[in-house]
Amino acid sequence: MTPSRPLAGLLAILPLAVLLLTVTVLPPPDRVPTHWAGRTPDGWTSGPAFLSAALTATVLGAIAAATVAVLRRAVPEAWSRWVVTTAATVGWGAVLLYAVSVWRTEVDGPDDVREVWALLAVAGALGVGALAYVVHGRRVPTLAQVRDRVPERSRVQALRGRAARPVDPWATEVSSTTMRVLGWGVLTLFAAMTVWVVVSGESLLLGVFVAVVGGTTAALALAWSAVRLHVDEDGLAVRSRVLPVRVARVRAEDVVGVETMDLDPMRWGGVGLRALPDRTAYIVDGGPGIVVWKRDGRRLALQVTEGEEVARAGARALLRAAGQRLGEVS
Repeated sequence: MTPSRPLAGLLAILPLAVLLLTVTVLPPPDRVPTHWAGRTPDGWTSGPAFLSAALTATVLGAIAAATVAVLRRAVPEAWSRWVVTTAATVGWGAVLLYAVSVWRTEVDGPDDVREVWALLAVAGALGVGALAYVVHGRRVPTLAQVRDRVPERSRVQALRGRAARPVDPWATEVSSTTMRVLGWGVLTLFAAMTVWVVVSGESLLLGVFVAVVGGTTAALALAWSAVRLHVDEDGLAVRSRVLPVRVARVRAEDVVGVETMDLDPMRWGGVGLRALPDRTAYIVDGGPGIVVWKRDGRRLALQVTEGEEVARAGARALLRAAGQRLGEVS
């Protein structure tokens, strides 16, 4: 199937219009079941509140899809794909759950609606989300197209026979004050927001949502605040020195080219971690770094704060690892 971001975006925006039409046919009843103990409902909410929640979900989904459509030149295609998929899943989930719940409430009564109907609505939403994911797709250039973009001296060349020697492991450590300040700032802000939501008596679900979003964002920033770059025969790995996680990985067989250059923040989107449609950069303050051309057409730029010679050593090690892997499979 040919990738189509506009069509996938339409799938995410359409639930709002469908819900408004559905309400004219199925107006909200006095109460709707929202929780089951076994096969019998034991929790209900008012019809208007149920409709309000469904409208909120579809509006947020439509806004998210519209935003990535407007910013398509600034939002990486992989990010856009997941945002649209999530928006379509949430939006259609709200529509299907509202329609099924109201319909069965009118047929069976609010005390006799079976939980299977809600599960069917969720399954339908997941199906639409999967469809949006497939329709959105992702354009991957051919290997020849990627190689043409790589400077000739930086392209991976197959190494065989005597040219194939063990790869000397290379490693360096990089720290970013920008990411550390951002991480702790986000964590403090969202912690305060979560406390406010709980103390003010707002929905517990909203409090959990705020905590999860804030915690995830802060963890991402803190994980990148101090990292270790490591190259061996398997490729390049970037591991966090703050959290026990690997934050980036480029396998040797996915490397098409490696070069060193001065990473100017003005050309790469700024300092810190920057994701753009065709590249991702991790820059501390600007200076020498490694730029990896990947098989999917994207570039990964990593500043090396120990200087140009260290950066060149890392580039040579990764080129050798990729060349030997290419020699094994070609």
